[in-house]
Order: sequence, then structure tokens, then C-alpha cells
Amino acid sequence: MSPLLRPSALWLLLVFPAFWLFARLQVEWSWFSQFGHQGIYGQRLGFQFLGAGLALLFVLITAWWRLRWMRAYVPTPRGEIPALRGGVYSLSLLACLAILLSVLGITTRLAWLAWKQPFLLAHWWSVPFQPEWSVLIVSIVLILLITSGLGRRRRINLAFVYGSLCLCVVAGRSWGLWALAITIPDSGITDPLLGADLSFGLGRFSAFALALELLLLQILLTLSTSAWSRLTRSPCLTDWGFPGWNSQERALLRPALALMLLVLAALTWLVRHQLLWTQSGLVAGAGWLDVHLRLPLRQLVALLLVLMAGTCLPWRGEAQQQRRRLRTALFTLALISVLAELLLSPIVQWMVVRPRELQLETPYLSRSISATRQAYQLDSIRTRGITPTQEITEEDLIKGASTLQNIRLWDSQPMLDTNRQLQQLRVYYQFANASVDRYPLNAESNENQQVIIAARELDQAALPARSRTWQNRHFVFTHGFGFTLNPVNTKEPDGLPAYFISDIGESTRIEGNKSLGIAKSDVEREVPIGRAAIYFGDLHSPYAVAPTRIEEFDYPDGDDNTYNHYSGSAGVTLKHLWQRITAATYLADPRFLNTGALTEESRLLLRRDVKERVRTLAPFLDLMGDPYLVSVPMDDASSGYQKGQHQYWIVEGFTSSRTVPYAATLPDGRPLRYVRNSVKAVVDAYNGNVHLYINEPSDPIIQGWANVFPTLFEPLEMMPPSLRRHLMVPQALFELQVQQLLRYHVTNPRIFYSGDDVWQVPMELYGKKQIPVAPYHITAQVKPSQNSEFLLLQPLTPLARPNLSAWLAARNDGKHYGELILLRFPSDIPIFGPEQVQALINQNPEISQQFALWDRAGSQVVQGNLLVVPVGDSLLYVEPIYLRAQQGGLPTLTRIVVSDGRRVAMAADLDTGLRSLLDRRRQESSTTP
Repeated sequence: MSPLLRPSALWLLLVFPAFWLFARLQVEWSWFSQFGHQGIYGQRLGFQFLGAGLALLFVLITAWWRLRWMRAYVPTPRGEIPALRGGVYSLSLLACLAILLSVLGITTRLAWLAWKQPFLLAHWWSVPFQPEWSVLIVSIVLILLITSGLGRRRRINLAFVYGSLCLCVVAGRSWGLWALAITIPDSGITDPLLGADLSFGLGRFSAFALALELLLLQILLTLSTSAWSRLTRSPCLTDWGFPGWNSQERALLRPALALMLLVLAALTWLVRHQLLWTQSGLVAGAGWLDVHLRLPLRQLVALLLVLMAGTCLPWRGEAQQQRRRLRTALFTLALISVLAELLLSPIVQWMVVRPRELQLETPYLSRSISATRQAYQLDSIRTRGITPTQEITEEDLIKGASTLQNIRLWDSQPMLDTNRQLQQLRVYYQFANASVDRYPLNAESNENQQVIIAARELDQAALPARSRTWQNRHFVFTHGFGFTLNPVNTKEPDGLPAYFISDIGESTRIEGNKSLGIAKSDVEREVPIGRAAIYFGDLHSPYAVAPTRIEEFDYPDGDDNTYNHYSGSAGVTLKHLWQRITAATYLADPRFLNTGALTEESRLLLRRDVKERVRTLAPFLDLMGDPYLVSVPMDDASSGYQKGQHQYWIVEGFTSSRTVPYAATLPDGRPLRYVRNSVKAVVDAYNGNVHLYINEPSDPIIQGWANVFPTLFEPLEMMPPSLRRHLMVPQALFELQVQQLLRYHVTNPRIFYSGDDVWQVPMELYGKKQIPVAPYHITAQVKPSQNSEFLLLQPLTPLARPNLSAWLAARNDGKHYGELILLRFPSDIPIFGPEQVQALINQNPEISQQFALWDRAGSQVVQGNLLVVPVGDSLLYVEPIYLRAQQGGLPTLTRIVVSDGRRVAMAADLDTGLRSLLDRRRQESSTTP
């Protein structure tokens, strides 16, 4: 190739990545535009360019310093004795090489994480390294190529450029850390040791730490590449010795070393805060040892590093020898302080703290208990004692009539198993999960009917192999259809679940239920179906293109299929040729341009998993738990909603932190120290529109993000009332709170230290397995109210004992939403827990004999979730019994077992079981003298 053609070839090579980048930006911009959030996408790009630009500015400063360093080289006269030679020179080379390779490895790791999961950079050192093998191999080869010829200046320049580019990528992609650190407001809560506001740990510490780490890495990269180029210059390698720095090199080296020491001092000063969220024995945070030993030593090291930086700067006069001695003394003191923290800590802990641990750690335990309860909102729990009667009476049944009407007899899993056999209708439909919810279906009552709702989604992985063509996957099989709705408290005569809504398309059946007093018109009014196609759901789905000249499969109609064209508003427009080219580039699929099926109305539907959709708009949210479907009337549709659209997904968004002073991590090992259900996201199942509502306006983290993106969020009051009625306390959050409550229900440090009042989640027998009792929804009365409300309930027992200690209940309805109630049972009166009642059931001769008969007949007995329900002034234990064929088959609700903790009765329905329980009580009373 001639020299004249080389620039053209270079430009041609640059065109392809430039166009790829343009295509991605254009498609992403269009994707955000469908929500009217293109400004937010532009803002995010601006943050990234600003971060990368500031990092590049510092890189250019270090590059300028490095250039001056390289030009300061003066050849050493021959015959001069080297300052470093032999083994000392070898160690210097090894140290310099180790620093350089370590910096390159860390910057590569950071850049990788920044590209894949930038919001994990706040705690990058604790993220497990699970790279894609292809990228890993490329990175290893790249670093080897850079370091294979480190004796050449060109390779050293390449190492410097590579490491600097990685740091610029990290600085740009970590825009979320910088934005939150700047905008997060103070909470007004300060830690009792260092006096920093709670917001410092929630949003500022990680940003400051990462900024200082990037500065230190860039300085080390600059110094190590510069030093290596000097140490390996001829004739150093041939003579195996280094003559020393000349005066100009020393003058350049001093400010660089001073800056490095100042950055190290700032990092050391900053890591004092890490003591506040590092477990110290029983204390979740800084204990006596941290306050009286580690903290003073870290402060001393930071001060010594600042003084050492001062000794590196030019001094007036010729005090070189004094400065060297002072620097050596300061370095020795800093090293002794670091070693003292490492060596003295276990000794002081063993000799001083352990003998007087309770006395010394009591004030710090108090801080830890208070901070943990606040971080998980346990401090807002309303606690009251309750002493249930030992026997259930007719008066209790009358008082608890509202609760008994809605006792859940169907668990989600048997319901899903039945739906998958009766309602999936085709192999490619899937019921991914079922949600317990409530709807006001009874026109004559103010109370809600508890139901289980399950969406019928399309699972492309279940398509037959011959039907899994490119056109079918992206143009034909584009959506699921409809949902099922079942009452939880009744069954059909054959034991199968009753349905309010079942089947699909024109064959959809909407039914009332006479035994529940619910008419068909009530269901049609409160649970409208309307346009039931589900283009956006819980299952992962590939991109779809709609509408096109190819008809989309809508739903089966007997042996035939019904087809339609998408008429929603979602998607990236494909009207113009250049938009189709960028979309094909974005998807890396050239077949997209040759399909011939696109029209001017065609749109590209991306990110059809509702959680992925929310995560792309708000990547700073943690999305725990499964989304759940609701179908509600939209007669007074608010802004952003369509009147004829009724199906919506509700996704729970959380803000969390690992860096909260004195807050404990979770017992299951997750390092969370703070969590809030700050956002309720609503996703239109047909149009894909996303609304983010702030659920915790007092949370500093969401306040900070609302300051960054004020148009992204709406206040919860703006949510349509028909949707607000279906909000629930997330089970994922509730389980985290339960985990912490097991230990942190104790507020007295002495009792907490002794550990003699620890709770546990009880076990139950489900099917043939012993499993922990999961939180369950019930509709029950909360005194003094006479009406039932929708609760999420978790029974709790003492550690290593099966008696019932307490209930934790989360309220979900109306103005009481989010309130936590702890009902504590007396410790001196044995109240049976789920394990004990399960044993009573299985030991009952009549029941065990019936179970054995069913087992011998080829059926499998499945004991469902054991519910502990407050009824009047007593407790009622209810366990559904399902029967299914051992080789598979439909689970049928065969029996209901009820108990008051003393007696057990089994019957075909709940009312009969309760009457039998009361009859047995009367018989025992009449035979007692």
C-alpha cells in the first residue's frame, strides 16, 4: 500500500466503529423518545462525556508530566558507579514491574465492570469476577502484548495509553456515582462517631472513594511507566545497574510523589468511615477497639502521609540531608502505625475487650441496634401484646366471620400447576407466576375478595423446533394473551379451582360465584378484560417488529388461529430507510433489511421484559421479586394511560446501600445495610408505557435521583386510584425485614448481648419436604377494626423452640399501607407454632389413616401451606390438603384440616371442618366431670 493510501485506509477503519456507535445512540435515543424521556438519555450521555472529559484532562496533565520526564534524561558518563546495582537493581525492576502490571490489571477490571455493570463500581472490589470468556481472552492477550516488550518506549507508551483510556471509561461510565453524590440531600441524621450525615454513607462515600482510587491508579501508572522506561534504558540493562536520577528528574519527581502521598492520605482519612460499617464482634460498626485503637492510628497515618508529602516539595536552602532523615522518620512512624493496627488489634481484643465485653461494648451495641432498626424501618413497627384463648368458640367464629370468608385455601403452586394443564391451551403459552391480590367483587360488601391472578404469556423457548424460525420469533409469535382469575377460598365440586375468568379470546368465560355472593356483572365491572394481548411481560422475550405486512398470531380459536396487527404506541419507529439500517446495525442482524415485511407504521419493540424495561430507564434501582399483573378499569384515565387499556404490571423498585453507619448486614449473607421500597413502577402490558411513582419520599437516595431527573418520577398521589388499590408491601422487602427482626426485635443491649431472645422462622411440611414458612397473604381483621383487610403475615417462633412467639403483619390497604404490626404472644403460655400443629395433624389416627389409604391407592397427598389466622380472640390453624396422581396430574383440593391448637378436624370444606371442631369441643366438655 502506498503512503498516500494509508490515511484513507485509516479513516475507513474508523468509519465502521463510528457508524456502529451512531446506530446504537440513534436506536437508544428513539427508544427513550417513546416515553418522552429522550432528554433524560441525553442528560445521561452528557454526564458520561463530562466524567470522561474531566478524567481525560487529568490524563493529559500526567502525559505532559511524563513527556517532560522523558526529555529530562541525560546520558550517564561511562565509568560512573551505579547508585543501584546487582540485587538492589533487580528488586527495583521487579517492584516497578509488579506495580505496573497490578495497575493494568485493576484498570482492566474496572473498565470491564464499568462497561457491563457500572452501578457496581461503588463496591467493585467485592464483585465476583465472572467475565465472558471471549472478552477475558482478548484482555489477557492485550495486556501480554503490552507487557511483552516493556523495554521499548513504544510499548511503554502503549501501556500508558491503554491504562489511561480504561480509567477514562470508568470515570465516564460511573456517572451515577458522581450525580448522586452531588444531588443527594442531607437527611438530618448524623452518625455518633464522626458526625457525618447519613447521606454521606448512602451517596457520597462511594463516589469520593472511587475518585481517589482513580487518581491514585493514574499517578501510579504514570510513575511506573516512567520509572520503567528510565530503569531499562541503555546501558542500565547491560551493566545491570542504575546510575540514579539527575537533578531535573528529581525536580519533576518531587511534586508527583507529593501528590501521590496526598491522595493516599485522603484515602486513609476517608477509610475511617469504613469502621462504621465493618462488623466488629457483636457490634455492626465501630466498637470499643475501633474507636480507641484503629481510628486514632488511621488518623495518625493520614497526618504522617501529609507531612511526608511536605518533605517531597522543594525546600529553601541546602537541607537535603535533614529532609531525607525527616522523611525516613515519618515513613517509619507510618509503617509502625499500620503494623500496630494489624498486630495489636487481636491482642487488645483478647486481653482488654473480651474480659469486659458487655461493659465496653454496650454504648456501641445501642448504636448498632438503633441504626439497624432504622435502616430496615423496624423502628416504625407498632407492637402490642395478645393472649389468645386456648380454645376456639362460636363467639370467636362470629367475631371473625369477615376473616373466615376469605381464608386462602389455594396455594399459588397448585393453582399454577392446574392452570398449566387446563389453561395454557398451547405449548407456547406459559404461566410464569401467580400473584395473590384482592378485588372489590362483592357489590353488597365493603370488603375485598382475595384472588389469584396469573398472566398467560408467550414463551418462545417452548415453540416447536420447526416453528422457531426467525420470522416466527420476531414477526408472528409476538405476544401472550389474557389471564386467569381464581377465588382463593372456594373450589368446584370435583376439587378443581373455581374461576372468575378463564379460557381465551372469543371463548373467554367470565363467571360469578353464588357461594361467594359474586355476580358475573361484578367481575366484568371490576376486572375488565378489553384488549388482552400481552406484548410486555415477566418472561424474557426477543425483540418484535409490529405492525408489519405479516399477520401476528393473536390467540387460538378451537382448531384455528386468530391473527391481528399491533395497534399500540410502543416501539422504535422504522419509517425511513436510515432508521432500518441503524436498527439492523443495533441488532447485528442484516436479515432485518431484507425481510420485505416492513411498512411505514412498523416499529421495533425492544426490552419486552418489564423489569428490563424499568431497569433501563432507572438503572440505579434494585428490582427484587416478581412483577405482578393487575387488570383494572380506566374510566377516568390519567395522563399517560389509555381508557381502553386495562392490564398493567406493577414492578417494585428499591434503593439500597452497603455503607450505613452501625447498620447490620443480612443474616443470609447479603451485604445490604439499608433498603427502601422507594419506587412503584407501572408498565402497560400492551403499549409498554412506564410510570415511576415515588413511594418513599423521605428516602435521601430517591430524593437525590429526583433532583437529577425531575421529569422521570411522579408522586404516588398521581397514580390512578384503580391501580393504587392494588399496591402491596413487597414480599421481598418484608422477608428482609423479617430476617433482621429475628435478632433486632430486642432493644436492650444486655439482652441482645446474651442472645437468649432470638427468634426464627418456623418450619412446615409442604408435600413431603420440610421448608421454612414463607410469608403469606391473608384477609383478616386488625383490631379494633371490624372489617377485614389485606395483610402479609409471617409467624415467628423462639430459636430452637416450636412455640409461637409473634406475628409480623404488613398492612396493604388504604391509608394504612406499609404499616407494620408486631403481635407478641406471652412467653409463659405455650402457643402452638406451625411445626407443633403439623405434628398434631400427622399424629391424628383418622387423618393419618386417610393419608395412608390415598397413598396406597396411587395418589400423592400434598399438605399445603399451614396458615395461622386470628379469629376473634383465638387462633385458627388451617391447612389445605391436595391430592394428585403420583405420575403427575391435576392437583385437587380434597380436604381442609383445621385446628385450634388442641383439637384437629378434617372435612371436605372449611365450614364443615369448623363445625366438627366445635362439636368435638362440646363432646369433650360434656364428658368432663
